[in-house]
Amino acid sequence: MKRDQFIRELNREAHRTGRVLEVDYARGKGGHCVVRLDGGFSVVRSGEITPIMARVIRKQLGLE
Repeated sequence: MKRDQFIRELNREAHRTGRVLEVDYARGKGGHCVVRLDGGFSVVRSGEITPIMARVIRKQLGLE
């Protein structure tokens, strides 16, 4: 799955639980971006997000 599709999916999950996902494209370097949710954050790289990486990011944000 591509990064933008993954971020949309994270945003939907956060919205369902009444939380706000913040995405900062300027904060990351070299095509990376920073996503924040309830004090937790993770760096998401550009390109293809593997299922394992998606699980790690969700866990860092407290969605799993």
